[in-house]
Amino acid sequence: MMNHIRVARSFIVGDALGEVIEQEYDLGPVSCKLFSKMVRTQDNDHYLVRTADGVKYVARVYQLGKTLQREESDYLFELDWLMFLKRNGLPVSYPVARRDGRFLGSVNAPEGTRYYALFSFASGEAMSLTNENQLYRCGAEMARIHMASNEYEPKYERRPMNLECLVDKPVERIRQLWDEERADDLDLILTSAAEAKEEILALLRNEESTEDSWGPIGGDFHNASVRFDQDGNPTFFNFDLCGYGWRAYDIATFLLNTNLMHKPAELSEAFFAGYYSVRPLSRNEHAAISPFLTIRRVWLTGSFTIADGLTGHTFIASE
Repeated sequence: MMNHIRVARSFIVGDALGEVIEQEYDLGPVSCKLFSKMVRTQDNDHYLVRTADGVKYVARVYQLGKTLQREESDYLFELDWLMFLKRNGLPVSYPVARRDGRFLGSVNAPEGTRYYALFSFASGEAMSLTNENQLYRCGAEMARIHMASNEYEPKYERRPMNLECLVDKPVERIRQLWDEERADDLDLILTSAAEAKEEILALLRNEESTEDSWGPIGGDFHNASVRFDQDGNPTFFNFDLCGYGWRAYDIATFLLNTNLMHKPAELSEAFFAGYYSVRPLSRNEHAAISPFLTIRRVWLTGSFTIADGLTGHTFIASE
């Protein structure tokens, strides 16, 4: 008899997931096709779901919770927060309820239990980073999401994006897995992380506190995760990295994801003008953006430094 072998990652067959969706949602017959980039194996898997009358949805099958140290409550937080934003008129892709009224399901994959959810489809074209009107609108809607979320009362626990999550744990992972051949790179990362963390702590300690600088954030706003329709209205999607965090970190993440800092100044000015039209940043928050840019880079490096992961040990980690 052949022994079972441990699997790091599986891809669920679209037809099989479609059968699950037909059983658990009131959508009738559906087609279901994987459209994730399979080379990005550290990401979740996404499937295009289409009903018989042509209505589109997106199914997300989350990676194992251990990848980002998540439990069921973390996923429930995301889905509940998105429903809160939808009820408050924010332009986000939102989860679709199953027959039992819940938003989260699970399947038994070879590597273990994987959770999944079905989302509304974000139609339109990807955001253009040369369109000042779209950048303005993006900034304004991000600020609206931040402002509305001040009233959100969480029903579920989710790991916060504090300095332990963003700096300490990534640095610990990098220390463990980078060898002496990368000593200079390691020293640069550790020094940069320590300096950026101290800058943030100094801002938190001073007297110019900002009342709503901390709260639910998207965690990974990106031009690739927003679509604009023909009327110029956006829809934001992919909130897998959401949770409680600093609003200035959310802004820094968008700036880094889009590389706006290295594009013509009028483009970043358009984004900030949109954000400020809804929620002006305090001096503390504005000062925090620069160190948060460094912290985001550290977090990304730590996330891709994996000893036994899906990207392969030679991606960043030492052999």
